[in-house]
Amino acid sequence: MVAEFSPVRSRRVSADVMNQILDRIRSGELREGDVLPGERTLAAQMDVSRPTVSSALARLAKAGILRTGHGRGGNSEIVSIWIPPWLEERAPDQADEPQAEAIFRVLEARKAVEPRVAQLAALRATDAHFQSMQNSIDLLRQQRDDLNKAEQAEILFHRIMWRAADNPSLERMMKNLARELSPIRDMMMRTPEDYAAAIELHERTLVALKRGDPNEIEAEMVHHLQHFEAIVADVLQRTPHPRIPEFMQPSLN
Repeated sequence: MVAEFSPVRSRRVSADVMNQILDRIRSGELREGDVLPGERTLAAQMDVSRPTVSSALARLAKAGILRTGHGRGGNSEIVSIWIPPWLEERAPDQADEPQAEAIFRVLEARKAVEPRVAQLAALRATDAHFQSMQNSIDLLRQQRDDLNKAEQAEILFHRIMWRAADNPSLERMMKNLARELSPIRDMMMRTPEDYAAAIELHERTLVALKRGDPNEIEAEMVHHLQHFEAIVADVLQRTPHPRIPEFMQPSLN
């Protein structure tokens, strides 16, 4: 059963209706074959008009994500979890070419927070969460020839982990950081070596999460995030500056 959607409180009403649905897909909460509530129900849950919901669903159908009128009771059905680039959400006021310093600041924030989120996920994750993470690794392995899908499979692993931590405030924080990093996602798997490394990093992280040892989880997450930071530094030909102070460095002993 699909969890209730939230009321829309911005002026971008149709876009926000669409992005709530996309966010559930990005987090692995909605999968292929899932059926959305009817338009009247969605309109009531999001506190918007039914035509607004119809417009958002029509755009998702045009993108090949939904098939309208084919689910149970004529509701819309998820037929693809892959989001085309032109439909991807961008962070507000995000520059087309973010400055290197700003990127490294976001990476620094992610490195400070995500290992803690991973440790919480290890404590609170269910078998279903772990299986969903494994499924995301399998999807990543299958998408070698489609960079857009590979990028989505890569972040799906993290989104499931954030959700498994069962802390909405931390999950929102991680989603915001991910949006700020979205313009540079195509740096992550530029080469076959990058692609293979992404798979290995996810597999090692999942093993650590299942074992549940906080130090091992922290070590794997720091390794995971430092790998991405090194790729960004190589592409931008810049070194992160200023370096993270010693007292902020994670203790791996």
